[in-house]
Amino acid sequence: MAHDLFASLRGPAAPVRFIASGRYLIDHAGRECGEERWSIEEGEAGPVATGEQVLESPHPFPSRQEWRVRLTRAWRLSGIEIAWTVGTRRLRAVHGAEGERWHARIEYGGEVREQQGDYPAGCEVEFASPLHHAFILARRDFALEGEHEFPVLRIGPPWMAVSPERMRIRCVELGRRDTPWGAAAAKRYVASLLRPAPGGGYREDDQGYTFWADERGFVLESHEGRTPTSPWMRLIEYTGRPWGGPAGGGASWAS
Repeated sequence: MAHDLFASLRGPAAPVRFIASGRYLIDHAGRECGEERWSIEEGEAGPVATGEQVLESPHPFPSRQEWRVRLTRAWRLSGIEIAWTVGTRRLRAVHGAEGERWHARIEYGGEVREQQGDYPAGCEVEFASPLHHAFILARRDFALEGEHEFPVLRIGPPWMAVSPERMRIRCVELGRRDTPWGAAAAKRYVASLLRPAPGGGYREDDQGYTFWADERGFVLESHEGRTPTSPWMRLIEYTGRPWGGPAGGGASWAS
């Protein structure tokens, strides 16, 4: 285990330039139950994103999740630190890339678990925040009906450990959506996990989810399942300069 890798991830990174910040509103069964606030700054070695997600009743699993991400200048994840609190219990996970290897250290209840595996070129990281899809979309072009397949390291509860999978993201619809900076062109995507198929190749599993993102990759709203119904998370505040767009100020929607 490359301990100094994690020390560098935890260490302070002096911001060079503010990029953006925002707030997602979270719903469960049609009722507001939490939010996620995030920000992105340009660091000396690349962008640094931080966020805090809070879930409250009526969500079935009230919790607080704080995360910090380091990105390369090409907007690829190179490390993430997570602190997850449920009641009086607290878990801490630190993940980091070293070349084409991914390392994780998970601390919970006085015990430490470590994990490592491959992180080849083209592999992405998926974490339980819509903002992280912006990092994936920023490195790929999608036309209508266009799709990309790639290996993905999925990080999430209960251990915030890595589950290596294969993912397909397909652009299925073009439209316009309300955003904190006004109506904007957007694309709807469907994300699916792929399973080995009999006889070779891959097939999509029965589960998946859909989300709308603007032309730069900011997720505007996310839905459970492949069909858009009531969004479980939607962007309601944004401050900063939209990536690739005109200089922005502050913008927000009334919740």
